[in-house]
Amino acid sequence: MPKVSFAPIWYPIDQYVTSRLRAKYVVDLLAGDPVWDVELNHDPAADIAVIVQLCSDKTFESISNNRRQTVVYDVCDRFFETDNIFKTDEGAIHARRRCLEVIERADALIAPTTKLRAELTRLFPGKPCFFIPESIDYKASPTAATAIGSRRLVWFGHVTRGNFESARWIIDHLRTHWGYRPVLVTTPDTLSHRYPDYSSFCIPWSIENLQRELSMAELCVVSHAVEEPAKSPNRFVAAMMHGVPTLVSNSPSCSEILRAAGHGLFSVESPLALDRAMERLLDPEERHTYVHEVQLEMWRRHSPEVVRRAYLDLFERILPGNDNY
Repeated sequence: MPKVSFAPIWYPIDQYVTSRLRAKYVVDLLAGDPVWDVELNHDPAADIAVIVQLCSDKTFESISNNRRQTVVYDVCDRFFETDNIFKTDEGAIHARRRCLEVIERADALIAPTTKLRAELTRLFPGKPCFFIPESIDYKASPTAATAIGSRRLVWFGHVTRGNFESARWIIDHLRTHWGYRPVLVTTPDTLSHRYPDYSSFCIPWSIENLQRELSMAELCVVSHAVEEPAKSPNRFVAAMMHGVPTLVSNSPSCSEILRAAGHGLFSVESPLALDRAMERLLDPEERHTYVHEVQLEMWRRHSPEVVRRAYLDLFERILPGNDNY
């Protein structure tokens, strides 16, 4: 059996969305496959190595010295344009330098959004690049719309890279004009350091805490910074699959789903647009229709079977000797 190993950069795996969605969940989906032996963590003996987001010095040395191994680089983020320094168990990594090094070594690239794939194809025309969708985080499946009445407005994720800053205007407007109480599921220390005025709304992130808060939420907010146009819609997909009507802002990947489902109204870029969307969500029937129809579109794009098939198709194309790309 040909072997594939997935190598995420962030550990513990369950605590990092990219490690979960782009490594662990994929390995789980492909467990027991009759053709492919798929495992977590880098294996120099594997036929195909999938490097997820970045890689450690040790893993980079391994793939650099082993030209027999086919390397797929799951770029995930636009680290090819950032000078961020990330601390890992093996020491500090300069994001842009390592990203470009792995792109140079890689035999193929993959991306979680069509927008990022297009950018990678333009910037690195010599590297075949494929779009591979993400599965649904927290392993959620379509759930009925949550009830009106709790006035709980959930935001979750990291407060860095504009995720929270870009959502503040929505949170503040809904708090001031619509009477919602923010529930911010994130890392308390980081939130209190960067945004001390919001620290009283914080719930420490954990899988269990987030699932509980989503089950009680009346609304959710997802947005991305202007400089992050190619970000994955994974938070939007997770919230909607839990049945929470979600407002999105400045997120091309989320807006694409909304337009395809016929609900572009819920992509809001101004207070006026936000108020119009809120008026629709006060109607229980509209609320149910919004959640149900968007879930159908999300399942069409991100269901476990869709993701499983996408990876199997990729492996079949890039297996050494096939010459399919």
